[in-house]
Amino acid sequence: MSNKRSKRISTFGSQLTSIVSVSLVLLLLGIVAMTGLAGRGLTDEVRRNIGFIVKMERDAPEAAVNKAKKVLGGAPYVEHYVYSSADDIMASESALLGEDIAELVEINPYSSEFDVKVRPAYANIDSIERIVYEVRTIPGVEEVITEADVIHGVDTTFRRISGVLLAVAGVLLFISFVLINNTVSLSIYSRRFVIHTMRLVGATGGFIRRPFVLSGCRNGLIAGLIASAILAGLRFWTGNAEPGLIEHALPWWPMMAYVLGGTILSGVLVCAAASLFATSRQLRRTYDELFLK
Repeated sequence: MSNKRSKRISTFGSQLTSIVSVSLVLLLLGIVAMTGLAGRGLTDEVRRNIGFIVKMERDAPEAAVNKAKKVLGGAPYVEHYVYSSADDIMASESALLGEDIAELVEINPYSSEFDVKVRPAYANIDSIERIVYEVRTIPGVEEVITEADVIHGVDTTFRRISGVLLAVAGVLLFISFVLINNTVSLSIYSRRFVIHTMRLVGATGGFIRRPFVLSGCRNGLIAGLIASAILAGLRFWTGNAEPGLIEHALPWWPMMAYVLGGTILSGVLVCAAASLFATSRQLRRTYDELFLK
């Protein structure tokens, strides 16, 4: 009776160790995924502040200004724009200088302009150049001023961050598979004599593999649920501790659903694959090899 109980405890302890180990690895991968989404959110926020200034001709008729408003308002690349008339600009400059410019000049030296912010998908050098070429064809447009240095810097930074995150994710994915495979292999190794006994009584390879693969799927599912619960708790706690991060950095819950679902699916697939490989390896071993590590 005590031997059966100790075997149950040993099996339970082995599975518990496997689940905890896989949970920690999946948690690490989930944190990397959340970091990537946060970096993308911050980059998109920076991109939303990128745009250009459209200066109209000083004597541009009202029809030309309305035409520009219509074109910019319906353009797919425009996030939003702010129109300032010549009088608005002169009033703003007068407030800035602390002196009424209208009293110093006979005519308004300024021209109306549009401060255009582009959508994040278009905030790159190539897209901005095409947009500027299109905007310059609008009647009444005198000049288009862009922030080429800022756009180039954002593009370069985004590519570097993406490259680093992809490299880190690839390394962690490889390490996680190795660790999970070793953990599952040790669990199946402890039952190698059971596998050998099943072979002796005539069980087929598929029959022997099935319970181990199903057990691996169950353990991977439990580990994925545990890791997902911790990730969701981190997202909830961080969002409440720093509410400003929600708008700019933290991934929204619809995006988090993909991370959580991917974590659970990764746990199931990796554990199932590791169980399949480890069981197949044990099936190929002879009786004498069972006593070797």
